[in-house]
Amino acid sequence: MKFRWFILCLLLSVACPPGVHAGERERVAVTLDVQGEVMLISELNGFEDESPLLRTNHLSVGDRVTIPAGGAVTLMHLESFKRFLIRGPNMAVVEAAGFKLKKGVAKPLANQDQAVGLLATLGKERKNFNLPEVVVGIRDLNKKVGGIVLLSPVDKERLLAERPEFVWHPREDLSDYRLIIKGDAGEIVLDTPVAGTPFRLPAAVTLQPGGHYYWQVVAGKEGEAAQSIPWSFVVLSPAERAELQQWRPAAKAPISDHVLYALLLEKMGVLQEAKAEWQRLHERDPADPLFSKKAK
Repeated sequence: MKFRWFILCLLLSVACPPGVHAGERERVAVTLDVQGEVMLISELNGFEDESPLLRTNHLSVGDRVTIPAGGAVTLMHLESFKRFLIRGPNMAVVEAAGFKLKKGVAKPLANQDQAVGLLATLGKERKNFNLPEVVVGIRDLNKKVGGIVLLSPVDKERLLAERPEFVWHPREDLSDYRLIIKGDAGEIVLDTPVAGTPFRLPAAVTLQPGGHYYWQVVAGKEGEAAQSIPWSFVVLSPAERAELQQWRPAAKAPISDHVLYALLLEKMGVLQEAKAEWQRLHERDPADPLFSKKAK
């Protein structure tokens, strides 16, 4: 149970990073799925800054969200990790324990597509979702060993694709590149010359579901040799694939469902699929800075 809440805290840290500076108000919520004209009124140092609300992850205690008639906003409270749909005309005040409405009471938004929503899987009702103890480890690309730097899959990444692409930074002064993939016991799965990057795994090579592998790129020229540091990756098991498919939101589902799914993929270490999800969100809303940053 403690580990489950540790993973939950990791997920929440994406939208509400730790290390708040002294004097900065507590950030407790993120807004998503804004419809109509919604106004955010921030109270800081006695001044009021009113601005139209599109989407933000900077709501803090004391902020007020005003929703005129015809407007609606979905607020996600990070303390309880629950979403609330508030329709106008109304005003919501952000509090540490939830939202205080001028009219009525903020009730959690039920997931219309599934009996138990994705949010429930991240809280007390989550029973079977497999989250690895080592979420993802990305080595510092500035620490080049031998001049060949691996890029993708990153170290400890978990792969959904059956034929992944392998990407690295080559050295221009070297040639005769070879890509080597080894199994967990050190057995050679693939040792093949490569003309360049990216290199897609050939159909003749089968990666076992749930298997743990290492990959490395080596090169040489006129007696000089170089090699990258080895990185590891894990292929998702059939059970993990089935569970991810179960929680994958429909294409026209609310943006908040897709954001939560992308964050879940990231924290599971399924980074290539997470990036694809962020890219779809960026296409859906090109003006959102978070989607733009994550899609790169």
